[in-house]
Amino acid sequence: MEDEILDVFDERGWHLGTKRRGDVHRDGDWHLAFHLWVVRGDGVLLQRRAADKASWPGYLDASAAGHLLAGEAIQDGIREAEEELGAAYAFDDLASLGVHRVADPERSGIVNRELQHVFAVRDERPLAEWTSFDRVEVAGLVLVDHAGFAALAAALADGDGNGVRVAGREWDGTAERATEVAPAEVVPAPYLAAIAADLRRVAGAQL
Repeated sequence: MEDEILDVFDERGWHLGTKRRGDVHRDGDWHLAFHLWVVRGDGVLLQRRAADKASWPGYLDASAAGHLLAGEAIQDGIREAEEELGAAYAFDDLASLGVHRVADPERSGIVNRELQHVFAVRDERPLAEWTSFDRVEVAGLVLVDHAGFAALAAALADGDGNGVRVAGREWDGTAERATEVAPAEVVPAPYLAAIAADLRRVAGAQL
């Protein structure tokens, strides 16, 4: 995976060339990522990253996400949903939520700077019907309601998540259980607060 070739960009989004993925993360080059948020009328589906992932192991993240390889168009990122969730969507069914610049703090020698193309799609299937997700990449799925997602996003934006706990349902592919989610469990993408209302809109939920 570290040998994958990525397009690299400057801060303005101008294409500079290509580079190995490992070198991109070593040098902190800007590169492209695709994020998909799956929503239902009653909530937002988060992915729990596998415990052995190089970055953010065990954290909750977008429903499906990944890098765009060199030469790929944005719409090619839809493959992440099928690879990670086992769900096939048409790109035309996605709602675009913009492009967000995300620069993570350095973690274990990895410097991650991404131009994240963010989308949402409505999918009302019950948690227990998500049976085809990649058990190597994804430890499970967590559903939180829209108000809970907004609370998590606001706490991350404020940098003060003390005492914030959001009720949810967690599915590991075998059993579903009640859970509580704290902001510290969520990958802190800075755009989350900005998309909370948009996720409600895509889901057809009441504001």
